[in-house]
Amino acid sequence: MEKAGQMAADGAGRQPRYLAPPEVDRTSRRQFSFSRLSGELHAGANVPAADRLDETASPEPQLDPRGLGTLVHAVLAQIDFARPEDVQELVERLAPEHLPAEGLDLGEPIEMIGRFLRSPRAAELAVAEEIYRELEFMLAWPCETASGYQAFHEDASGSRGGRYLQGFIDCIYRDDAGRWRLIDFKTNQVTAENPASVAAVYEMQMLLYALAAENILRSPPAELALCFLRPGIEHRFSWDSDARRRMIELVDGKLS
Repeated sequence: MEKAGQMAADGAGRQPRYLAPPEVDRTSRRQFSFSRLSGELHAGANVPAADRLDETASPEPQLDPRGLGTLVHAVLAQIDFARPEDVQELVERLAPEHLPAEGLDLGEPIEMIGRFLRSPRAAELAVAEEIYRELEFMLAWPCETASGYQAFHEDASGSRGGRYLQGFIDCIYRDDAGRWRLIDFKTNQVTAENPASVAAVYEMQMLLYALAAENILRSPPAELALCFLRPGIEHRFSWDSDARRRMIELVDGKLS
């Protein structure tokens, strides 16, 4: 090992031709994951660090928009909705993991989270029969739909190399009537006039999350809601046979 290291340092090593990096066959990728911030579908198990935020983000934010988003998600994943702890203390404790710069004004995430904790949605979460946060899933594709299970496609060689979609559901809970409700938190710059146009970016993500939840829980969610934390408003998606067909079209279009 020492000899090899010294040869490399001296420039005396060589790379045999047959050890050149192989060409990447993008059509052979089998695992795809959703960006939790942009709603985009990415190849591979990990979302690239340079993943694009929604174009509605502020051009000159007070805080790094990505760090702000991951910080808010981290706080909402840990907080006890039934007995909320000091939001400021929790934000300040988790901030260095997401916003490494010192001396930042953390008033924005504290205000967003505090506003949500005063909302009717948070009141529902406080008394939920069951609640799961940061729920990871991996869903085979093609997948089980309302019309039954679709077998994996066979390639030219007859191999059944199925594809998989990976994601994290921010929060899913069961209310006092036994209905499952799925919510996703967003920190976009949204106003009361444009929530639908911003929510459209996340349609495929939310519909796929609904299918994953249905497969996990063996029961369709009664509600799909995007919680826009800055203005404190929500946008809901329907989950029915038409939405299932729409979701299949969107995902197949991305994977083709």
